[in-house]
Amino acid sequence: MPEGDTIYRTATVLRRALAGRVVTGFDLVAAKLTPAAARRQVVGGTVKAVESNGKHLLITFTTDGEDVVLHTHMRMQGQWHVYRPGERWWFAPSKARVVIRTDEYVAPCESPPVVELLTAREIALHPVVPELGPDVIADEFDFAEAIRRLRAQPGRDIATALLDQRTLSGIGNEFKNEILFITRTSPWTKVADLEEDDLRRILDVSRDLMRRNRDGGPRRTRFVLDRRQMVWVQERTRLPCYECGTPIEWGTHPGEFRKSWYCPRCQNVPQPV
Repeated sequence: MPEGDTIYRTATVLRRALAGRVVTGFDLVAAKLTPAAARRQVVGGTVKAVESNGKHLLITFTTDGEDVVLHTHMRMQGQWHVYRPGERWWFAPSKARVVIRTDEYVAPCESPPVVELLTAREIALHPVVPELGPDVIADEFDFAEAIRRLRAQPGRDIATALLDQRTLSGIGNEFKNEILFITRTSPWTKVADLEEDDLRRILDVSRDLMRRNRDGGPRRTRFVLDRRQMVWVQERTRLPCYECGTPIEWGTHPGEFRKSWYCPRCQNVPQPV
């Protein structure tokens, strides 16, 4: 599932292929265009920047007027691809909602749920992007702001807080479950019950795991020789914990559809949740 590491990696690949190149073709299907962005001519401009912010990807183009920004969000199924012109795609072209063409590369986006084209000024007024929390994977990370945002809703379960992109940007369900196991934190611990050092440890582990996964290869949070054992708890229901042998369990949180996998003993979770 695309989490912050996947989108960071995608941005890196797209940046290498597209940044600074002249756009020779630009196709959008069923995208949300603001009137101001629709009036701008992307073809003939250049790809000015490719950036990730958590699970959001932003591509900025120079145009015949104000810069425009393409915003995509993959959710569970979207995926960017990069090909040489004339190279066969790995998916049906009918599934592409965005295609960016240059003389050197073609970059289609397969089945992204969110595709928006806005002007540079309009992106600052976007209902989601400006409100995103500190990006966990970024080189520059504001720990104080991240802790402030976590503390802003002290009654939340820590598992729910970590998934809120307005609190922290980039953490998805798999990373959340693995982070809480590694830090020996019950997913149902209230933020208010965590000390400053606890929150700092959770943030440190979050950054370490995501940054170790940002350069490619299968995602892993457990670093052992046996590559079949790449995660600690994620989707390992009833399998023995690698640390203590207790069967891994899962539970839910009020108002949150994503499950928490955990070790009842290592994370001190009373039964049943």
